[in-house]
Amino acid sequence: MASGVTVNDEVIRVFNDMKVRKSSTQEEIKKRKKAVLFCLSDDKRQIIVEEAKQILVVPSGS
Repeated sequence: MASGVTVNDEVIRVFNDMKVRKSSTQEEIKKRKKAVLFCLSDDKRQIIVEEAKQILVVPSGS
């Protein structure tokens, strides 16, 4: 039986950005996310990105 919970488009975009490793500038690397927390929306109908709970990649020597 399906739960009826859907995945927000932003979740898919963030997941794919984290999954795909491509050559990037130092600025892009600093903005790359190392970990992101997902949660249920207030109405419990969608999985969303919890914006305040993201860990960015910080290159060594920065």
